[in-house]
Amino acid sequence: MRVLVVEDEPLYRDLLVNAMIGRIPDVSIVGDFANGEEALAAVGPDDVDVLLTDIDLGPGMTGTALGVEMRRRTSTRGVVLLSNLALPSVLTTLPADVQGGWSYLLKTSVSDVHQLGLAISAASAGEVVVDEELVDDLVVTLTGPLGRLTPRQLDVLARMARGWSNRRIGEELALSVRSVESIVSDLLTALDITGVEAGLNPRVTAVLLYVRNSTSRSAGTLG
Repeated sequence: MRVLVVEDEPLYRDLLVNAMIGRIPDVSIVGDFANGEEALAAVGPDDVDVLLTDIDLGPGMTGTALGVEMRRRTSTRGVVLLSNLALPSVLTTLPADVQGGWSYLLKTSVSDVHQLGLAISAASAGEVVVDEELVDDLVVTLTGPLGRLTPRQLDVLARMARGWSNRRIGEELALSVRSVESIVSDLLTALDITGVEAGLNPRVTAVLLYVRNSTSRSAGTLG
């Protein structure tokens, strides 16, 4: 998997590159740049699978805007956004044509190689992943559509937002994979998610709905 790194702070950019080289299987770094303009000018239309970028790149293009452009102008399949801010709701404001295939991680989480690798692979597969610390920080608004879900369904949906597979959810909650599959099916039905919507698979639609109808306790800098 070919990853492009864009980060305006040189030391942190080096940290990102070193966090992946030889530590995340099947990942190769195709380039690293300080800003979005340089990155767009340097990469070809078929050079990148996943963009890993800070949201705040200083003057000029934001990481979010860069991700949208990369998705529209190149074969880039996924984008991993990095930030010091607890604002995963940015994932719900993306243009409809590029909503799938985004992950949102705190910059302090890149030292967790497993979580970073999961965010990269999930974004590449068109899924949506939110930093585990941020999911723990979310408070569900039960007056909206999430109020239709049972506590168990909300537990499972929160773990779906982390990018966890049904198997991992089952291991965490002491449930069989078949039981998790049944819970996922029931929660999708309760949320009126019946199939692919706007090109998004049902799990992505459910996760975006979860983020959209939750608020962050911190609503600012974490870590």
